[in-house]
Amino acid sequence: MGLMFERLSLQYSRKQNDLDLKKMEAYSITFVIITKDRPEMIKHLIKSILKTQLVYCSIVLIDDSSNDNFIKTRRFLQSHSTTFKQLSSSQAGRLAEKSLKKTNLTTNEKNFIRECTGLRSPFCGYVEQFLGPSKSDLDLSNCLQFAPYSLARNLGIYSAMRFFNPDIIIFLDDDCLILYPEKLRDQIQLVLCKLNQKRIVAVAGLYRDIFIRLPSEDKSLKKILSILRGMDKFIKKSFLVEKTRFKTMPPHILGGALILQKRAFSVIPFDPYIARGEDHSYALDLKGFLAKDEIAVRDSHFIIGHQKCHSESAYVQKRSELNVLRDIFRFAYARTKTGHSFIALFQVRWALASLCNLFLNPSNYKKYKRELLALLFIAPKYAKEKGSKFRQHIKAWNKFLCQSEM
Repeated sequence: MGLMFERLSLQYSRKQNDLDLKKMEAYSITFVIITKDRPEMIKHLIKSILKTQLVYCSIVLIDDSSNDNFIKTRRFLQSHSTTFKQLSSSQAGRLAEKSLKKTNLTTNEKNFIRECTGLRSPFCGYVEQFLGPSKSDLDLSNCLQFAPYSLARNLGIYSAMRFFNPDIIIFLDDDCLILYPEKLRDQIQLVLCKLNQKRIVAVAGLYRDIFIRLPSEDKSLKKILSILRGMDKFIKKSFLVEKTRFKTMPPHILGGALILQKRAFSVIPFDPYIARGEDHSYALDLKGFLAKDEIAVRDSHFIIGHQKCHSESAYVQKRSELNVLRDIFRFAYARTKTGHSFIALFQVRWALASLCNLFLNPSNYKKYKRELLALLFIAPKYAKEKGSKFRQHIKAWNKFLCQSEM
Protein backbone atom coordinates (compact mmCIF):
# COMPACT_ATOMS: atom_id res chain seq x y z
CA MET A 1 0.00 0.00 0.00
CA GLY A 2 2.98 2.27 -0.05
CA LEU A 3 3.15 2.79 3.70
CA MET A 4 6.47 2.64 5.49
CA PHE A 5 6.67 0.77 8.79
CA GLU A 6 9.61 0.61 11.16
CA ARG A 7 11.50 -2.64 11.44
CA LEU A 8 12.30 -4.28 14.72
CA SER A 9 15.87 -3.69 15.74
CA LEU A 10 15.59 -6.16 18.60
CA GLN A 11 15.50 -9.80 17.61
CA TYR A 12 13.09 -12.12 19.38
CA SER A 13 14.65 -14.12 22.19
CA ARG A 14 12.82 -16.68 24.28
CA LYS A 15 15.31 -16.32 27.13
CA GLN A 16 14.97 -12.59 27.11
CA ASN A 17 11.22 -12.85 27.65
CA ASP A 18 11.63 -15.62 30.23
CA LEU A 19 8.87 -17.60 28.57
CA ASP A 20 8.30 -21.32 29.02
CA LEU A 21 5.90 -23.88 27.68
CA LYS A 22 3.87 -24.21 30.88
CA LYS A 23 2.99 -20.53 30.78
CA MET A 24 1.62 -20.89 27.26
CA GLU A 25 -0.44 -23.96 28.11
CA ALA A 26 -2.14 -22.06 30.91
CA TYR A 27 -3.89 -19.98 28.25
CA SER A 28 -7.02 -21.13 26.44
CA ILE A 29 -6.83 -21.04 22.65
CA THR A 30 -9.70 -21.12 20.16
CA PHE A 31 -9.37 -21.67 16.43
CA VAL A 32 -11.99 -19.70 14.49
CA ILE A 33 -12.76 -20.97 10.99
CA ILE A 34 -15.34 -19.77 8.49
CA THR A 35 -16.43 -22.13 5.75
CA LYS A 36 -19.03 -22.89 3.12
CA ASP A 37 -19.46 -26.24 1.38
CA ARG A 38 -15.89 -27.46 1.70
CA PRO A 39 -16.16 -30.47 4.03
CA GLU A 40 -13.12 -32.26 2.61
CA MET A 41 -10.91 -29.20 3.05
CA ILE A 42 -12.21 -28.79 6.60
CA LYS A 43 -11.21 -32.38 7.36
CA HIS A 44 -7.62 -31.73 6.27
CA LEU A 45 -7.50 -28.49 8.23
CA ILE A 46 -8.90 -30.02 11.43
CA LYS A 47 -6.42 -32.90 11.22
CA SER A 48 -3.56 -30.41 10.98
CA ILE A 49 -4.94 -28.54 14.02
CA LEU A 50 -5.11 -31.75 16.06
CA LYS A 51 -1.45 -32.41 15.31
CA THR A 52 -0.48 -29.25 17.23
CA GLN A 53 -1.28 -31.10 20.50
CA LEU A 54 -2.27 -27.90 22.28
CA VAL A 55 -3.65 -28.58 25.76
CA TYR A 56 -6.47 -26.04 26.14
CA CYS A 57 -7.71 -25.84 22.58
CA SER A 58 -11.21 -25.44 21.10
CA ILE A 59 -12.65 -24.86 17.64
CA VAL A 60 -15.41 -22.50 16.47
CA LEU A 61 -16.70 -23.21 12.99
CA ILE A 62 -18.98 -20.66 11.34
CA ASP A 63 -20.34 -23.03 8.73
CA ASP A 64 -22.75 -21.76 6.05
CA SER A 65 -22.73 -25.06 4.17
CA SER A 66 -25.70 -26.89 2.75
CA ASN A 67 -27.42 -29.25 5.18
CA ASP A 68 -25.63 -32.36 3.86
CA ASN A 69 -22.16 -30.79 4.03
CA PHE A 70 -22.95 -29.29 7.44
CA ILE A 71 -23.78 -32.76 8.76
CA LYS A 72 -20.68 -34.33 7.14
CA THR A 73 -18.46 -31.84 8.94
CA ARG A 74 -20.38 -32.30 12.20
CA ARG A 75 -19.89 -36.07 12.12
CA PHE A 76 -16.20 -35.68 11.40
CA LEU A 77 -15.75 -33.30 14.34
CA GLN A 78 -17.68 -35.64 16.63
CA SER A 79 -15.39 -38.51 15.69
CA HIS A 80 -12.45 -36.72 17.30
CA SER A 81 -11.92 -35.87 20.94
CA THR A 82 -11.86 -32.12 20.41
CA THR A 83 -13.99 -29.36 21.88
CA PHE A 84 -15.89 -27.57 19.11
CA LYS A 85 -18.91 -25.43 18.33
CA GLN A 86 -20.34 -25.58 14.82
CA LEU A 87 -22.82 -22.84 13.91
CA SER A 88 -24.22 -21.34 10.76
CA SER A 89 -23.98 -17.57 10.51
CA SER A 90 -27.77 -17.47 10.99
CA GLN A 91 -27.52 -19.41 14.25
CA ALA A 92 -24.62 -17.31 15.52
CA GLY A 93 -26.43 -14.14 14.43
CA ARG A 94 -29.53 -15.06 16.42
CA LEU A 95 -27.42 -15.72 19.51
CA ALA A 96 -25.66 -12.38 19.08
CA GLU A 97 -29.01 -10.58 18.75
CA LYS A 98 -30.27 -12.31 21.89
CA SER A 99 -27.19 -11.18 23.79
CA LEU A 100 -27.46 -7.68 22.36
CA LYS A 101 -30.98 -7.23 23.72
CA LYS A 102 -29.67 -7.84 27.24
CA THR A 103 -27.01 -5.13 27.04
CA ASN A 104 -27.39 -1.49 28.05
CA LEU A 105 -25.88 -0.12 24.83
CA THR A 106 -27.41 2.92 23.17
CA THR A 107 -29.58 2.56 20.08
CA ASN A 108 -26.76 3.71 17.80
CA GLU A 109 -24.32 1.32 19.44
CA LYS A 110 -26.75 -1.58 19.05
CA ASN A 111 -27.23 -0.75 15.39
CA PHE A 112 -23.45 -0.78 14.94
CA ILE A 113 -23.17 -4.21 16.58
CA ARG A 114 -25.97 -5.49 14.35
CA GLU A 115 -23.97 -4.38 11.34
CA CYS A 116 -20.84 -6.05 12.76
CA THR A 117 -22.61 -9.38 13.32
CA GLY A 118 -25.42 -9.22 10.76
CA LEU A 119 -26.09 -11.73 8.01
CA ARG A 120 -25.42 -9.36 5.14
CA SER A 121 -22.73 -6.76 4.54
CA PRO A 122 -23.88 -3.10 4.73
CA PHE A 123 -22.00 -2.69 1.46
CA CYS A 124 -24.58 -4.85 -0.37
CA GLY A 125 -27.57 -2.61 0.18
CA TYR A 126 -25.56 0.49 -0.64
CA VAL A 127 -24.35 -0.92 -3.96
CA GLU A 128 -27.78 -2.21 -4.92
CA GLN A 129 -29.16 1.27 -4.33
CA PHE A 130 -26.37 2.68 -6.49
CA LEU A 131 -27.02 0.21 -9.30
CA GLY A 132 -30.75 0.83 -9.30
CA PRO A 133 -33.31 -1.28 -11.18
CA SER A 134 -30.78 -2.15 -13.91
CA LYS A 135 -28.65 -4.26 -11.59
CA SER A 136 -29.71 -7.53 -13.25
CA ASP A 137 -26.38 -7.78 -15.09
CA LEU A 138 -24.47 -7.81 -11.79
CA ASP A 139 -25.72 -10.47 -9.41
CA LEU A 140 -25.28 -9.59 -5.74
CA SER A 141 -27.68 -12.18 -4.35
CA ASN A 142 -25.22 -15.04 -3.78
CA CYS A 143 -21.65 -13.82 -3.70
CA LEU A 144 -22.03 -11.21 -0.95
CA GLN A 145 -24.23 -13.13 1.46
CA PHE A 146 -21.10 -14.65 2.97
CA ALA A 147 -18.49 -12.22 1.65
CA PRO A 148 -16.84 -9.96 2.56
CA TYR A 149 -15.91 -12.02 5.57
CA SER A 150 -15.91 -9.33 8.28
CA LEU A 151 -19.33 -10.37 9.55
CA ALA A 152 -18.49 -14.07 9.69
CA ARG A 153 -15.20 -13.37 11.49
CA ASN A 154 -16.98 -11.16 14.02
CA LEU A 155 -19.56 -13.89 14.59
CA GLY A 156 -16.63 -16.24 15.16
CA ILE A 157 -15.18 -13.92 17.79
CA TYR A 158 -18.55 -13.55 19.50
CA SER A 159 -19.17 -17.32 19.49
CA ALA A 160 -15.68 -18.04 20.81
CA MET A 161 -16.20 -15.58 23.67
CA ARG A 162 -19.68 -16.92 24.44
CA PHE A 163 -18.77 -20.59 24.57
CA PHE A 164 -15.04 -20.73 25.42
CA ASN A 165 -13.89 -17.26 26.57
CA PRO A 166 -10.41 -17.78 25.06
CA ASP A 167 -7.26 -15.79 25.79
CA ILE A 168 -6.08 -16.27 22.21
CA ILE A 169 -7.92 -16.67 18.91
CA ILE A 170 -6.26 -18.17 15.85
CA PHE A 171 -8.03 -17.40 12.57
CA LEU A 172 -7.68 -19.98 9.82
CA ASP A 173 -9.52 -20.16 6.49
CA ASP A 174 -11.15 -23.40 5.43
CA ASP A 175 -8.73 -23.80 2.51
CA CYS A 176 -5.67 -23.57 4.78
CA LEU A 177 -3.42 -26.13 6.42
CA ILE A 178 -1.04 -25.83 9.35
CA LEU A 179 2.10 -27.01 7.57
CA TYR A 180 4.28 -27.21 10.68
CA PRO A 181 2.01 -28.13 13.63
CA GLU A 182 4.96 -28.56 15.98
CA LYS A 183 6.11 -25.00 15.29
CA LEU A 184 2.79 -23.27 15.88
CA ARG A 185 3.69 -22.96 19.56
CA ASP A 186 6.45 -20.52 18.60
CA GLN A 187 3.94 -18.13 17.01
CA ILE A 188 1.49 -18.49 19.89
CA GLN A 189 4.21 -17.68 22.38
CA LEU A 190 4.88 -14.40 20.60
CA VAL A 191 1.54 -12.97 21.76
CA LEU A 192 2.59 -13.65 25.34
CA CYS A 193 5.81 -11.67 25.25
CA LYS A 194 7.31 -8.29 24.34
CA LEU A 195 9.44 -6.92 21.54
CA ASN A 196 11.07 -3.51 21.81
CA GLN A 197 9.34 -3.11 25.18
CA LYS A 198 5.93 -3.41 23.54
CA ARG A 199 3.38 -6.15 24.14
CA ILE A 200 2.60 -8.22 21.07
CA VAL A 201 -1.16 -8.58 20.71
CA ALA A 202 -1.33 -9.85 17.12
CA VAL A 203 0.85 -12.09 14.96
CA ALA A 204 0.24 -12.32 11.22
CA GLY A 205 1.62 -15.01 8.95
CA LEU A 206 2.13 -15.85 5.29
CA TYR A 207 0.61 -18.24 2.77
CA ARG A 208 2.44 -20.81 0.70
CA ASP A 209 1.23 -22.21 -2.65
CA ILE A 210 -1.66 -19.84 -3.17
CA PHE A 211 -3.17 -18.49 -6.40
CA ILE A 212 -2.27 -14.80 -6.40
CA ARG A 213 -3.50 -14.06 -9.90
CA LEU A 214 -5.36 -15.75 -12.73
CA PRO A 215 -3.43 -18.05 -15.09
CA SER A 216 -1.20 -16.26 -17.57
CA GLU A 217 -3.47 -16.62 -20.62
CA ASP A 218 -4.44 -12.95 -20.33
CA LYS A 219 -3.80 -10.75 -23.33
CA SER A 220 -1.21 -7.98 -23.18
CA LEU A 221 -3.88 -5.27 -22.92
CA LYS A 222 -5.43 -6.96 -19.90
CA LYS A 223 -2.02 -7.14 -18.26
CA ILE A 224 -1.45 -3.43 -18.85
CA LEU A 225 -4.86 -2.57 -17.39
CA SER A 226 -4.14 -4.80 -14.41
CA ILE A 227 -0.93 -2.88 -13.76
CA LEU A 228 -2.83 0.40 -13.97
CA ARG A 229 -5.27 -0.81 -11.37
CA GLY A 230 -2.38 -1.85 -9.15
CA MET A 231 -4.08 -4.86 -7.59
CA ASP A 232 -1.40 -7.44 -8.37
CA LYS A 233 1.33 -5.38 -6.72
CA PHE A 234 -0.86 -4.68 -3.72
CA ILE A 235 -1.86 -8.31 -3.15
CA LYS A 236 1.63 -9.71 -3.64
CA LYS A 237 2.87 -7.77 -0.61
CA SER A 238 0.86 -10.19 1.52
CA PHE A 239 2.95 -13.14 0.39
CA LEU A 240 6.53 -11.87 0.39
CA VAL A 241 8.96 -13.53 2.78
CA GLU A 242 11.53 -10.99 3.94
CA LYS A 243 15.02 -11.48 5.29
CA THR A 244 14.08 -9.92 8.62
CA ARG A 245 11.87 -12.30 10.58
CA PHE A 246 9.64 -9.65 12.16
CA LYS A 247 7.93 -6.60 10.74
CA THR A 248 5.99 -4.32 13.07
CA MET A 249 2.43 -3.19 12.34
CA PRO A 250 2.33 -5.00 9.00
CA PRO A 251 0.39 -3.20 6.28
CA HIS A 252 -0.88 -6.57 5.07
CA ILE A 253 -2.22 -9.43 7.14
CA LEU A 254 -4.05 -12.58 6.09
CA GLY A 255 -7.24 -13.60 7.84
CA GLY A 256 -6.29 -17.24 7.41
CA ALA A 257 -2.96 -16.80 9.20
CA LEU A 258 -3.70 -14.56 12.13
CA ILE A 259 -3.23 -14.95 15.89
CA LEU A 260 -4.94 -12.41 18.14
CA GLN A 261 -4.61 -11.90 21.87
CA LYS A 262 -7.82 -11.02 23.72
CA ARG A 263 -6.72 -7.40 24.03
CA ALA A 264 -6.98 -7.12 20.22
CA PHE A 265 -10.08 -9.13 19.28
CA SER A 266 -12.14 -7.84 22.21
CA VAL A 267 -11.38 -4.19 21.36
CA ILE A 268 -11.39 -4.11 17.56
CA PRO A 269 -13.94 -5.96 15.37
CA PHE A 270 -13.40 -6.64 11.71
CA ASP A 271 -14.76 -3.61 9.89
CA PRO A 272 -18.28 -4.45 8.63
CA TYR A 273 -18.20 -1.65 6.04
CA ILE A 274 -15.17 -2.78 4.08
CA ALA A 275 -16.17 -4.08 0.66
CA ARG A 276 -13.29 -6.52 0.34
CA GLY A 277 -10.05 -7.41 2.13
CA GLU A 278 -11.28 -7.31 5.71
CA ASP A 279 -7.96 -8.74 6.92
CA HIS A 280 -5.94 -5.93 5.36
CA SER A 281 -8.40 -3.41 6.82
CA TYR A 282 -7.90 -5.00 10.24
CA ALA A 283 -4.18 -4.21 10.00
CA LEU A 284 -5.02 -0.54 9.53
CA ASP A 285 -7.33 -0.62 12.53
CA LEU A 286 -4.71 -2.27 14.73
CA LYS A 287 -2.30 0.49 13.88
CA GLY A 288 -4.84 3.17 14.72
CA PHE A 289 -6.50 1.80 17.85
CA LEU A 290 -3.93 -0.12 19.88
CA ALA A 291 -2.23 1.51 22.85
CA LYS A 292 1.28 2.94 22.63
CA ASP A 293 2.77 -0.06 24.42
CA GLU A 294 1.05 -2.58 22.12
CA ILE A 295 2.12 -3.82 18.74
CA ALA A 296 1.31 -6.28 15.96
CA VAL A 297 3.99 -8.16 14.05
CA ARG A 298 4.23 -10.24 10.93
CA ASP A 299 6.40 -13.29 11.41
CA SER A 300 8.04 -14.63 8.25
CA HIS A 301 8.41 -18.01 10.02
CA PHE A 302 4.63 -18.31 10.43
CA ILE A 303 3.65 -19.93 7.12
CA ILE A 304 0.25 -21.49 6.49
CA GLY A 305 -0.34 -23.84 3.57
CA HIS A 306 -3.11 -23.25 1.07
CA GLN A 307 -5.20 -26.08 -0.35
CA LYS A 308 -5.45 -25.24 -4.05
CA CYS A 309 -8.90 -25.55 -5.55
CA HIS A 310 -9.15 -26.08 -9.30
CA SER A 311 -12.43 -24.19 -9.47
CA GLU A 312 -11.04 -21.04 -7.84
CA SER A 313 -9.81 -19.42 -11.05
CA ALA A 314 -13.16 -19.96 -12.78
CA TYR A 315 -14.97 -18.58 -9.76
CA VAL A 316 -12.77 -15.49 -9.65
CA GLN A 317 -13.26 -14.97 -13.36
CA LYS A 318 -17.03 -15.27 -13.01
CA ARG A 319 -17.08 -12.67 -10.24
CA SER A 320 -14.42 -10.40 -11.71
CA GLU A 321 -16.80 -7.53 -12.54
CA LEU A 322 -18.22 -7.50 -9.04
CA ASN A 323 -14.75 -7.72 -7.51
CA VAL A 324 -13.66 -4.69 -9.53
CA LEU A 325 -16.53 -2.71 -8.03
CA ARG A 326 -15.73 -4.00 -4.55
CA ASP A 327 -12.08 -3.02 -4.95
CA ILE A 328 -13.05 0.54 -5.88
CA PHE A 329 -15.13 0.85 -2.71
CA ARG A 330 -12.41 -0.88 -0.73
CA PHE A 331 -9.64 1.53 -1.64
CA ALA A 332 -11.78 4.64 -1.35
CA TYR A 333 -12.72 3.46 2.13
CA ALA A 334 -9.09 2.77 3.03
CA ARG A 335 -8.18 6.28 1.95
CA THR A 336 -10.80 7.73 4.29
CA LYS A 337 -9.58 5.62 7.20
CA THR A 338 -5.91 6.45 6.74
CA GLY A 339 -5.89 9.80 4.95
CA HIS A 340 -2.88 8.73 2.88
CA SER A 341 -2.60 10.31 -0.55
CA PHE A 342 -1.27 7.17 -2.21
CA ILE A 343 -4.86 6.06 -2.65
CA ALA A 344 -5.46 9.17 -4.80
CA LEU A 345 -2.71 7.98 -7.18
CA PHE A 346 -4.38 4.59 -7.23
CA GLN A 347 -7.67 6.26 -8.20
CA VAL A 348 -6.00 8.08 -11.09
CA ARG A 349 -4.47 4.83 -12.38
CA TRP A 350 -7.77 3.01 -12.07
CA ALA A 351 -9.63 5.84 -13.83
CA LEU A 352 -7.18 5.55 -16.73
CA ALA A 353 -7.84 1.83 -16.92
CA SER A 354 -11.62 2.39 -16.95
CA LEU A 355 -11.33 5.10 -19.62
CA CYS A 356 -9.23 2.81 -21.81
CA ASN A 357 -11.84 0.09 -21.50
CA LEU A 358 -14.61 2.59 -22.10
CA PHE A 359 -13.27 3.42 -25.58
CA LEU A 360 -11.80 0.05 -26.48
CA ASN A 361 -14.86 -1.97 -25.42
CA PRO A 362 -17.91 0.13 -26.36
CA SER A 363 -20.18 -2.90 -26.01
CA ASN A 364 -19.52 -2.77 -22.24
CA TYR A 365 -20.02 0.97 -22.01
CA LYS A 366 -22.44 0.74 -19.07
CA LYS A 367 -20.03 -1.43 -17.08
CA TYR A 368 -17.05 0.92 -17.34
CA LYS A 369 -19.19 4.02 -16.89
CA ARG A 370 -20.38 2.46 -13.64
CA GLU A 371 -16.78 1.95 -12.58
CA LEU A 372 -15.96 5.61 -13.18
CA LEU A 373 -19.06 6.79 -11.31
CA ALA A 374 -18.19 4.57 -8.36
CA LEU A 375 -14.55 5.62 -8.42
CA LEU A 376 -15.11 9.37 -8.60
CA PHE A 377 -18.38 9.91 -6.73
CA ILE A 378 -20.24 7.00 -5.12
CA ALA A 379 -17.37 5.17 -3.37
CA PRO A 380 -15.89 8.34 -1.77
CA LYS A 381 -19.35 9.25 -0.46
CA TYR A 382 -19.81 5.75 0.99
CA ALA A 383 -16.35 5.87 2.54
CA LYS A 384 -16.96 9.20 4.25
CA GLU A 385 -20.29 8.09 5.67
CA LYS A 386 -19.28 4.63 6.89
CA GLY A 387 -15.69 5.44 7.92
CA SER A 388 -16.79 8.03 10.46
CA LYS A 389 -19.45 5.65 11.76
CA PHE A 390 -16.87 2.95 12.40
CA ARG A 391 -14.59 5.28 14.34
CA GLN A 392 -17.47 6.72 16.33
CA HIS A 393 -18.91 3.42 17.56
CA ILE A 394 -15.94 1.05 17.68
CA LYS A 395 -15.90 1.10 21.51
CA ALA A 396 -19.34 -0.51 21.47
CA TRP A 397 -17.70 -3.79 20.40
CA ASN A 398 -15.85 -4.21 23.69
CA LYS A 399 -18.93 -3.19 25.67
CA PHE A 400 -21.01 -5.75 23.78
CA LEU A 401 -18.58 -8.62 24.38
CA CYS A 402 -18.16 -7.73 28.05
CA GLN A 403 -21.92 -7.60 28.66
CA SER A 404 -22.83 -10.64 26.57
CA GLU A 405 -23.91 -13.79 28.33
CA MET A 406 -21.05 -16.27 28.63
